[in-house]
Amino acid sequence: MNSNSSRIFKLMIFSSTLLIVGCNIDKSVPNIELVQDMMESPALKPQEKDDFAPNGIAMREPVEGTLAVGYVKEPLADLTIAEKELKNPFAGDSSKDVLMTGQKFFVTNCSICHGIKGEGAVEAKSSVGELMPLKPPAINNEKITGWTDAHIYFVISKGQGLMGPYNHHIPQKYRWQVVNYIRHLQKEVKK
Repeated sequence: MNSNSSRIFKLMIFSSTLLIVGCNIDKSVPNIELVQDMMESPALKPQEKDDFAPNGIAMREPVEGTLAVGYVKEPLADLTIAEKELKNPFAGDSSKDVLMTGQKFFVTNCSICHGIKGEGAVEAKSSVGELMPLKPPAINNEKITGWTDAHIYFVISKGQGLMGPYNHHIPQKYRWQVVNYIRHLQKEVKK
């Protein structure tokens, strides 16, 4: 055997030994974690505090200039401009499909603070809302019922107070359907 062949042979023996030792056949013995949190990294919830984030919360906004597929630029820099230029494409649409989609996104994203029926953190005894120093309001209070659809859409998109922005978590089309679902809930409470 020449020296090259010998090195290759030793390397193959060493590699196969590492492979056999690395494969844990006995499942009762836990794996050895050389670098902590590499096998199961700790996840942060969107509303959780994150000291490494620039805004202090785990919910991240995408890098500036990136756009989702099908994204249409909106005038969301200022509420007064947004209220003038934004029109609800589903205005007055109470069809089952629109309300079901709005409900799905409301329950997933909003109900944890505002309550499943939008009754607010105090009445709903929502798990997150109860712990907040400023309790999320009921969506049927006089202030919110007086808002335009564009105003509600703007708040969902950009956030307000302790509420973070959801413009990157709920697609545009579905945010309007959430607005319609909120209007539906407001009518249900009045009955």
